[in-house]
Amino acid sequence: MRNVLVIFEREFIAYFNGALAYIIIPVFLLMVGAFSLYFRDVFDLEIVTMRPIYFWCSLSFLLLIPALTMRAFAEELRTGSYEMLSSLPISPEQMVLGKYLAALALMTIALALTLTYPYTLSQVGDLDIGPVLGGYLGLFMLGAAFCAIGVAASASTQSQVIAFVIALLVGLVPFALGYALSAAPGSLLPLLQHLSFDYHFSQMAKGIIDTRQLIYYGSVIALFLHFAVFQLRRRRLK
Repeated sequence: MRNVLVIFEREFIAYFNGALAYIIIPVFLLMVGAFSLYFRDVFDLEIVTMRPIYFWCSLSFLLLIPALTMRAFAEELRTGSYEMLSSLPISPEQMVLGKYLAALALMTIALALTLTYPYTLSQVGDLDIGPVLGGYLGLFMLGAAFCAIGVAASASTQSQVIAFVIALLVGLVPFALGYALSAAPGSLLPLLQHLSFDYHFSQMAKGIIDTRQLIYYGSVIALFLHFAVFQLRRRRLK
C-alpha cells in the first residue's frame, strides 16, 4: 500500500506542478457552466432539475478525462523512464493503481466544484435531494470508469495523442449507446441497456441506487485496470 501512496502522491503533485490541472479543471467548469446556461438554461426551466447539468458533466468527462490520463504511462514509455521505474520494487498493479487514484482524485475535485449548482437551484425552487445524491454518485462512477479506460489506453502506447484517441473512442461507444436505444431491436434491447453507460447513470440520476449499477461500473473499472496491468507485464516480458 505504501508504494501505491508514493505513486499517487507523485502523480497528483505532478498534475499541479505542470499546467494540466490548471487547464482541465477550469475548462471542465467552463464547459458545464456555458452549456448548462446557454443551450438549456437550467434556471429557466419549468421544474427545478439537475438533469441538464448531469448531461453536460458526463459529456465533459468523456472529452476531458482522456486528456487527463493520456500521459499516465505514455510519456514514461516514450522517454524510457518507465524502464527505470519498473526496476524498482514496485509491481505493475501498484503503478496502475497509484496513477489511477491520482487521476480519480483530480476528477473528484473538478466534480466537487459543481456542487454550487444544486445549492443555487435549491434556493430558487424545491430540489429533490434524492436524485441529486444519486446523480452525483452516478457521475463519480462514470468518471471513475473513464479514468480506468484512459489509464489502460495510456499503458498501451508511447504516444499521448494515440492514448487520447483510444480512450475517447472506447469511452464513446458505451456512452453513445444509451442514446441509440430507441432504435435498437427489441431482442437486443436488454443487452444494449446493460452495456450502456447512460442507462445505468440515468437510473442513478433518478435517485434509484441499485447494486446492479454499482457492480456494472465496478466491473468496467476492474476490467480496464486489469488490462493496463496486462499491458505493463507484457512490456516487462519483452
